[in-house]
Amino acid sequence: MVKPMLRSRSKKKVQRRTPGGRTVTHYKKKKPAKQKCGRCGRLLSGVPNTIPSEVRKLSKSERVPTRPYAGVLCAKCVEDLVRYTTRFEVKFNYPEFSGMELMRDLTIEKFLPRGWFDSISKK
Repeated sequence: MVKPMLRSRSKKKVQRRTPGGRTVTHYKKKKPAKQKCGRCGRLLSGVPNTIPSEVRKLSKSERVPTRPYAGVLCAKCVEDLVRYTTRFEVKFNYPEFSGMELMRDLTIEKFLPRGWFDSISKK
């Protein structure tokens, strides 16, 4: 019987052939999936895919890139988010752009703070 700590489904069982001809089972840690963007699903660059106990040992700069929404959104989606908020701020803060038609995008808005649109539109 194997050790109780190895009778877990979190371990990956790998069959190995020894030089003596026997087949033995090695137990390895499963590697987690790569981090994906919360909006478009693309793989995030600069984010390691290791188990949480190993990620905790890394320094903060090694864990995630130093930019807004790092580890949550890809660079393209962050750029879309910044452009989206800027358009609405321009529409409500500058009278010459008040007639501009803009559609709200809920896939972007779910990453913004709650009530951000009401705070802009009341000004």
